[in-house]
Amino acid sequence: MEHPAAFVLAAGLGTRLRPLTELLPKPLVPIFHKPLLTFAFDSLMAAGVGPLALNTHHLPEAFHKTFGINPVYRGHSLQLFHEPLLLDTGGGIRNARDALGSSAFFLYNGDILTDFPLDDLLVRHRASGALATLLLREEGGVANVRFDAASGRILDFRGALGVEEGVSTVYSGIAVFEPNIFDWIPDGPYSIIDAILGAMRAGEKIGGMLVNQGLWIDIGTPEAYLQAHRWIASPANRPSCMTDAAWPEPIHHEARIHPTAILEGLVVAGPGVSIAQGARVRDSILWPGASIGPDSSMEECIVSGTMSVSGHHRGKVL
Repeated sequence: MEHPAAFVLAAGLGTRLRPLTELLPKPLVPIFHKPLLTFAFDSLMAAGVGPLALNTHHLPEAFHKTFGINPVYRGHSLQLFHEPLLLDTGGGIRNARDALGSSAFFLYNGDILTDFPLDDLLVRHRASGALATLLLREEGGVANVRFDAASGRILDFRGALGVEEGVSTVYSGIAVFEPNIFDWIPDGPYSIIDAILGAMRAGEKIGGMLVNQGLWIDIGTPEAYLQAHRWIASPANRPSCMTDAAWPEPIHHEARIHPTAILEGLVVAGPGVSIAQGARVRDSILWPGASIGPDSSMEECIVSGTMSVSGHHRGKVL
């Protein structure tokens, strides 16, 4: 059977994660030195995807800096679709239509960190006869989908159809679509949710798969970004698609830590980080190149690496 294509949504502005996203697109922020987006790639590649495409908008040059002029990840070619004008989730897919083939394809929100059974989702979809099958959860986000577990059918999305039956669930940001979804996406900016609702109103079946186990983190805010590191620091919570036994490495081997510096709790220090004499760092994330001055203290901070930081800071993004 043909390997499915996959489209990863990576063009968002990440406004809730500012000022970090003024330096990097949200899908490229590092999680233990590993770009967030690459967890999506790992999961999709483990599920046996073929063509792999993504869209860009904000700071597009950062994607080429990360993946190369001819983008590639772990030997898998990446096709980038730049959007000078944001096309929203549906318009972005339509813009990449030629790269997605003529059979079912994955859609994956590139700013979430998950550990879900994508191969099971694909099998469920192919057996369902549905136009789309969405991966759902009962908790962990804003409930926006009414789901009938008995039939495996989605009944409503965002209350647009006025349906109150079924269980209230959360759309995870991962789905499988048939190419016929393009019949419901006009040219220009358009939401994939509006496309789904249009299809549902016309009687098309939209399926769901409810999964409550596994890792699912929306890296939407600095607090969630810190919490993602705390969660993954536990071996029990590491994504199953990660096969590198050395990951995660909290203190990168290229970081420079003065012998008198004190590190407490979970400290993540990227390559080129410098922590000076007498500094104290607790439960903080230091991006590549960050410099902490002598006798400074950082607690629950995220330091971007754009400047040298000194003094005493708590709960800040610097």
